[in-house]
Amino acid sequence: MKEEFKRFCASLNKQEDINIIKNAKAVAVGILNFKTDNKKAFELAEKRFENHCKSCKFSIEEPIPELRVDDKQIQELSGRTCGECGCILSYKLRQSVKKCSRWEQ
Repeated sequence: MKEEFKRFCASLNKQEDINIIKNAKAVAVGILNFKTDNKKAFELAEKRFENHCKSCKFSIEEPIPELRVDDKQIQELSGRTCGECGCILSYKLRQSVKKCSRWEQ
């Protein structure tokens, strides 16, 4: 995974569209926080899920089985994605680079 991340960062450095850069960085930070069991990010994800995503109409089951993530810390997020932006909720909720418009925090 380390090599893939290096290639990703190298290609991101060549990108000029600020929205693409911000979106990619948000996904990368979310994955990193998820994979490293970042406690602060976990607590933030729990709060965001309870306050916003749990009852959101866009919180849906990931339609592509291969893309479903098993979230051992927050079981209710397992296999869930945002139907509006397409982000995997286990990653999206653990980052603060690009906040969802529906989050109040």
